[in-house]
Amino acid sequence: MKEFLKKYFPGLIQFVKDTQQLIGYRKKKKYVKQRNDNMHAQYERNLGKYHNIHKGERCFIIGTGPSLLLEDVELLKDEWTFGVNSCITMYDKTEWRADYYGIVDSHTVEILGNKMKSGEVPVLFYTDIDASYDGANGVAFPKDDSANMMTDTWYKRKFPKLFPDTDFSDDITKVVYTGKSVVYAMLQIAAYMGFTEIYLLGVDCNYAQPKMYSDNVTYIDHKTKWSKERLLKNGNQMLPQFEIAKAYAEKHGIQIFNATRGGQLETFPRVEIKDIIRNK
Repeated sequence: MKEFLKKYFPGLIQFVKDTQQLIGYRKKKKYVKQRNDNMHAQYERNLGKYHNIHKGERCFIIGTGPSLLLEDVELLKDEWTFGVNSCITMYDKTEWRADYYGIVDSHTVEILGNKMKSGEVPVLFYTDIDASYDGANGVAFPKDDSANMMTDTWYKRKFPKLFPDTDFSDDITKVVYTGKSVVYAMLQIAAYMGFTEIYLLGVDCNYAQPKMYSDNVTYIDHKTKWSKERLLKNGNQMLPQFEIAKAYAEKHGIQIFNATRGGQLETFPRVEIKDIIRNK
């Protein structure tokens, strides 16, 4: 009996936990859809004006991975750029300023919200489903991160098609799927704006690695409180979602490139940032 319990009891407990997670997932999925539907008129009014305003142009989405350098963003002063999370902490060291900014988690809003109101962030895209921001530059979008709840559950392993990693929205007034990364959300917003050439920079998808370059300036925020195992796991969980972005991009005539030094993201063709600027 002891051997039986030792062998099967942990699995049974985990199954019960996964079932509770499934129930929570269904409730959240229903709540998110109802909320986004109820607020669609507001989202359409605030976000609809951005549709195709950059049709056929190119942009750069700047992540906060350990590989990002000041010299990288200095090259982008004449480009359309998106900053995310702690990018703003480098503003006292560079003349570069992002044209658009994105945050998807409430903790980052709490930490950096006041900086976002400084006048150096023209437009801040954020999710108001779990974060409060009262800056005049704030533009809320309808977030859906419910797919994250099923990660590593028995149900997802057994029925992967019923619980996809995430989706890619073609109408951000209805929903933006945040996946495991704010960059993923910004890809959807950039595509909605009409950008057809998108470059990722500082998107390492590996936040547990040592800082690769001594003058790195953005890798500072609350992730330092996470364990190395959690950081590695979170980075690995981003990768399948970028495959979804790639499939959408190829179907809709959008090119996505990875200009990050190193890192784990191999989904998109790699390019050198200096070559891109030189060949403009």
